[in-house]
Amino acid sequence: MRHWGSFLLAVLLLASCATPARYRRGMESAEIEAMSPVPGRLKAVEYPSSERRLDHRRMIVYLPEGYDADTTRRYPVLYLLHGARGNETTWISAGEALKTLDSLRARQEIRDLILVLPNANCYFSDKDYNNGHAIPAIRAFWIVDGEMEVHFMQDVVAYVDRHFRTIATKEGRAIAGMSTGGLQALYLSANNPDAFDAVGLFSAYAANTFAGLAHPDFYCGLRRKQRRQFAAPPSHYSIIIGRNDIFYPHMRFYDRRLTRQGYPHEMTVTPGGHRWTNWRNYLVRFYKIVYGIAPSPEE
Repeated sequence: MRHWGSFLLAVLLLASCATPARYRRGMESAEIEAMSPVPGRLKAVEYPSSERRLDHRRMIVYLPEGYDADTTRRYPVLYLLHGARGNETTWISAGEALKTLDSLRARQEIRDLILVLPNANCYFSDKDYNNGHAIPAIRAFWIVDGEMEVHFMQDVVAYVDRHFRTIATKEGRAIAGMSTGGLQALYLSANNPDAFDAVGLFSAYAANTFAGLAHPDFYCGLRRKQRRQFAAPPSHYSIIIGRNDIFYPHMRFYDRRLTRQGYPHEMTVTPGGHRWTNWRNYLVRFYKIVYGIAPSPEE
């Protein structure tokens, strides 16, 4: 039970970062699209929400260079989830996801891909949502109630497959996330075993919060769901975490359980803790493993 003590301590530490703000406004879509890197470009996509509390949500879609020129080519997709206190812009502003992506592509270290940055927070209403504003850490962490997650395949993945030239199969999709986003990526992949062929858990945790019990159909029965998921396992399933991370003891326990079950995965332990300097490096590693280009023989 030591891992549960460590996990609860981590909850309290994360809660100490909370701020009381509510109904703060997020960035306008035009502001987001103005952040478009060169040579890729961004689309701030408003899509209808199936949730009982929201009419719509927004996600950011990164399209690689050449997407518009070759209208027959299809691309793999990475769904990258933010953590507590984040929103759909956080991996761009704090995680340097686009800068890293374009740099790796310019050096021909990875293939072209479509990057999707959803907003995975829980909101109380359309007013609360308010352009997808970031929300206080304790609320983001504790109110992971599954309402967004149960509609993720229909609202986000199906929308992306309909509106962009994706490789719309398990082999064409990957999902990753940091901290709370790692929890969501873990359960999204377990609940949809035929959807994602690569899974990245960056400084994640594997235990749902009490609020997650609001959707027991999604956030319970993990072992049963993973038996199905690993019957035809993802080609890559990775846990990456710092040795000083608040969730390290908990994820070490999770790693050992996966090992006992014989589920193929890897756990990488790095220096450092629960911070962006690590998560940027974890994303680079994930990009290279999942989308890497093998060097030519003459090299």
